[in-house]
Amino acid sequence: MNNRSIAAQDFLCAVTINAMIPLANERTLQAAFYILRGRKANQTLQDVHLYHLYPYYRMFPRFSKEDWEKIVSTLLQEELIVQLPAVTPTSKPSFSITEKGIDQAEQWKSAFQLDRWNEPFTESGLAEKIELFWQRLHLLVQTVSQLLSGDLGFFPVVSDKKIQQWVKTQLASHIAREQWQKRLGEELHTLWSPLPEDVQKLLIGQLSGATQVGKTLGQLAAQQKESAFYLQLPFRYGLAMSILQLQEDPVRFPLLSHLVVQTEKWDTRLTESAARTYALVQRGMSIEQIADARKIKKSTVEDHLAEIALRCPEWDCSAYLEPTLSALIIQTSEQLQTSRLRLIKDHLGEAVSYLQIRLALARRQGERWT
Repeated sequence: MNNRSIAAQDFLCAVTINAMIPLANERTLQAAFYILRGRKANQTLQDVHLYHLYPYYRMFPRFSKEDWEKIVSTLLQEELIVQLPAVTPTSKPSFSITEKGIDQAEQWKSAFQLDRWNEPFTESGLAEKIELFWQRLHLLVQTVSQLLSGDLGFFPVVSDKKIQQWVKTQLASHIAREQWQKRLGEELHTLWSPLPEDVQKLLIGQLSGATQVGKTLGQLAAQQKESAFYLQLPFRYGLAMSILQLQEDPVRFPLLSHLVVQTEKWDTRLTESAARTYALVQRGMSIEQIADARKIKKSTVEDHLAEIALRCPEWDCSAYLEPTLSALIIQTSEQLQTSRLRLIKDHLGEAVSYLQIRLALARRQGERWT
């Protein structure tokens, strides 16, 4: 194993154990994997909010199961984490972080500047916007560059038809094309010049145009003798800072601000499927009616209700959860010092359902979040 492989292994261990720390004694080892991959399941989203793991959500969308298992094996062998047996016959095994693990996590956090690169990520929605933003920008820069050179016979760097159509729409009129050709470079310079120089180079190095073929993150990593996993952090940092700047000051970026305008007809606080369910909830439909109308499972509708409780504070969930019962669930959670559904359910028995526990915990976290 070469030095770069060792560094990559250390970096992945650093990220993984720091993501695991808030989940220790509460969730399974797999929960951190789902967060790092950016799984859109309600339980994962709820964990992200509950344990304030926003920076780690979708950090590695293509994180393989094989890489994950290697990292977990290393953490166990080095005695940085310890697996814990299930508390009850029906619950799942968890894990704990050893003192050695806590110390090592802090050292790694400093060595890899995790706090620096994680700074913009204060809510999960930002991580969800990054890929769309980058694909739009990447193809837009390429297309405008080709327009300026007078050569439209090029192979688009983004194959997604929706992204291609979005770019075509932006450049549909002669006036729009002139504006983009004239101002894109200027706006990009204004947007990216405040970023650290290494981040600027990472972003620019991946762009393609008439006179440049962009490198992949892997190629840039090899060039810099770095881990591609590590370069993912400054890369997403640069994109996150760009999105935030465009949202905060659209007047200063009349063209680039189009990349972050929300055009969806659904409630953008929610995943699209949950937003569709919310629209039916607002029409007074029951769980069974929604499941039947949408041809989805009742359990999926319940997942959506927990997401709605978390992200939509205006929603009145009293039809499913009376305030007194909600207070009892929260009191039990605090008394047991856990958010594990099974432990709370075992304590309260048949008086509550899993859905009611999820709604109470989600609503509590939603209030903290907002």
